[in-house]
Amino acid sequence: METLIEELKTTHQKTLQETDTQLSLTLESLESAVEFVSAMSEDEEMMFQILKEWESSLHQEKRDITIKKSQKDYHRVLSKVGKHLVSLPSNEIPFLTSKKLEKELMDQLIAEHLYRIGDFELGDQFLKESGSTIPEGFRGLMGKMHKILGQLDERDIGSALNWVHQTLQIRDKDSVNEKEVKKNKNKKESKKGTEIKKGMEIKKEMEIKKKEEEIEIEIEMEMEIEKDKEKEKEKEKNKIGKETNNTQQQQILKKTHSFEFRLHKAFYLNLLLKNELKEAINYSRQWFKQFASTHMKEIKQLAGCLVYSNGFAKRRFPELFNGSVWLQLHSEFREIYCLVAGIPSHSPLELLCQAGESAVSVLKKVSGLISINTGDELPMEIPVDNNFKFHSSFICPVSKERSTQKNPPVLLKCGHVISKSSMKTLLEGGKTKFKCPYCPVITNSQIDCIEIKF
Repeated sequence: METLIEELKTTHQKTLQETDTQLSLTLESLESAVEFVSAMSEDEEMMFQILKEWESSLHQEKRDITIKKSQKDYHRVLSKVGKHLVSLPSNEIPFLTSKKLEKELMDQLIAEHLYRIGDFELGDQFLKESGSTIPEGFRGLMGKMHKILGQLDERDIGSALNWVHQTLQIRDKDSVNEKEVKKNKNKKESKKGTEIKKGMEIKKEMEIKKKEEEIEIEIEMEMEIEKDKEKEKEKEKNKIGKETNNTQQQQILKKTHSFEFRLHKAFYLNLLLKNELKEAINYSRQWFKQFASTHMKEIKQLAGCLVYSNGFAKRRFPELFNGSVWLQLHSEFREIYCLVAGIPSHSPLELLCQAGESAVSVLKKVSGLISINTGDELPMEIPVDNNFKFHSSFICPVSKERSTQKNPPVLLKCGHVISKSSMKTLLEGGKTKFKCPYCPVITNSQIDCIEIKF
């Protein structure tokens, strides 16, 4: 079934591209014929002769036959999918039918899916009748997204560019604020250093005085040192969390910057399609400079389109003028918008259905061999596509930190898992061996520890 669906997707895409290219070429030749005929408006016989020649050339090129052939290939694969669905057995799987889904969760997934596909009226009606709720602000986020997507469908990039600039400004402000916080922290740390030095001077002065006062000062200093150690540990934890946030922000900035270039690229190509060469040159001079360091190869190709005027650029660079650029913008904006909003780019309900469809054949075979009564877990691993594999992040049970690439989880000799930073704290003082925090087994850090990568 998966291979049939993939074949259907590829043939559908090929059919769309073939139809679009053939129709655009036909329209282009028709426009050139109309321009030539309008110039010869006085001679009617010449006009009819030109139109007949255009009609005969159109039949010779057989563009309608190529469109029909691509449509025929698509319907052939579509009929295969229908036959396969009819031939599927209708027997139920006891394990699946006995499971009761959480109604509230399923209602929320269905409502969110309706808002994701842009059917707001049906989503509102579903929430009203089911009595379920969705996260606050989700409907507004999807409404804004579909408003921008609708304008992109009309080849208007104004609202999308405004959103990109707002996003970049917010991210830049966050990075500036982080730098200011770091500066303030450095100032505070320098102040603490001076305070400790003053405390040491006071201690030296008090050594001359009574022994009781010396003991009190020593106790206070030890307490301050312990507090400083605790604060340093907290700083290390915060650093690890900030490192993950910084990498995520850098990815968002990089993708948003690349998407901004694609917006300008699409608008520039649209100007070339309208044969507005002067406007296209001025537009490229205004906007393409800032992307020279990252997209120079594409800018050179776009500049080369100017050489081929009067429709020849379509033939020289068909991949730029067949409409696929705007389709890519559509999917790319959806992905980046969801990434910035902190929500999944794909519908969870759609992913669940697709993963379930790929796993149901294995479950049918297994249910006929063994009885599955293991609660929420299956007794075997179900093979699914890589698109449906999601790994949970590991949180250290000792330090309560989230694992990162710089702070990976470590498997101990006893089988327990802790983070690398927790292992380092247990090895303070030049130790090579340490006791597991959860059992009496001694682990050698140089031999027994294994980094877990997932």
